[in-house]
Parts: sequence; C-alpha cells; structure tokens
Amino acid sequence: MGTGKYGDLFWSLAPSMVYAGGAEFHARIYVANTTEIDRQYMLMASVSRDSQVLAEFPVTVDGASWFAVAAGSVESLPGALTLDYTDAVLTLNLYEKETNEITDSVATVLTSQGTEHFPQLPGLPQLPAGATDMMSPLTSLIALVMVMMMLSGMIRGAAK
Repeated sequence: MGTGKYGDLFWSLAPSMVYAGGAEFHARIYVANTTEIDRQYMLMASVSRDSQVLAEFPVTVDGASWFAVAAGSVESLPGALTLDYTDAVLTLNLYEKETNEITDSVATVLTSQGTEHFPQLPGLPQLPAGATDMMSPLTSLIALVMVMMMLSGMIRGAAK
C-alpha cells in the first residue's frame, strides 16, 4: 500500500473482515497521482483462495474503466461491492495506462467465520487471534492520515 512509482492506492477496508457472500459492503478508495504529470488509471479487482483466482473484474469509475487523476492530487472514490465469495482474499490493483503496469495494490481477507479463521495474506505475518477485531478502525485511520500527509507534502512542494 502506498509504494507505487506512478501512483498510490489506499482504501478504507481493514486488512481483514467477516463477510457473508452476496452481502453488499462499502469502501472508499483513494488514488494518489504522486507524479508531476496527469495520469490515467484503472482499478482491477480479484478474489482468490489458496493461490487460485476465483474472479477478476474491473472496477469502473463513473461508468468508465480508465479515469484521470491530475498531477500531484488524490481522487477519493466511494463505492460498494457485492461478492459471491468468502474465505478468500480480495485484492485491488491500480494500473497506470501509459506503462500498462500495476503500480500499487491493496488487499483484505474476507472470512465467513470469526477472526481466528482468517486466511493468511500473502507475505504478511499472521496476527494473533482477536487482534484483527481492533485493527479495522485503526487501519482506516492510518490510511486517512497517510493520505493527508501525502497531500500536505504535495501542497508544500507546489508552494515552493
């Protein structure tokens, strides 16, 4: 999260959440263009379980696959998703149009049971049982603070 060369991606979802397949959930997605030129981006979601991709689909913005983000700015995109899967990992990838590469991604684990049954996110250490219940509000706050810090840095840079 937040390490892309041509843009950064954040969202309001916790690293893990209890989810019942078919239920709608809401998320706010933040796309930051950290470069000095306007860029076009696309969001691609995938749902996987045990290294097997169960579903993959574009996330449209105002009905379009590609959307523009001005140089040095952040777009806040509210939205909702309904998935038929649980006990899986939902990943959102940010593609940059000029390079046609994934520049950043975020993921959350969706589980039908309590937090002690969360699948392991790839490359991350497993949290102790019960620790993820308190992480949801904290993760949203951290993501918001990171976006605000990035914006303040861009504003200070533009003022110079």
